[in-house]
Amino acid sequence: MNCFDCLKNEKFLFFLGGMAAATLGVKALKSDRARKLCVNGLAKGMQLQKDAQATFQSMREDAQDLCYDAKLQAEKDAE
Repeated sequence: MNCFDCLKNEKFLFFLGGMAAATLGVKALKSDRARKLCVNGLAKGMQLQKDAQATFQSMREDAQDLCYDAKLQAEKDAE
């Protein structure tokens, strides 16, 4: 069997490609630049979550105020 016959096998080429991608992927993830990108992405996500919670809290307080005002108005109308 000739070694070049292996290069004609599609499954073997996919296997080699997967091995190369995994090896390069591990090296890329261990790099300082990848770590900085991941940390920055996580920090932005955490900031978005914090902002969303603050917005939700504000909306909740506004809704409670509207409900209270509507209750007071209903009581005035009932009198």
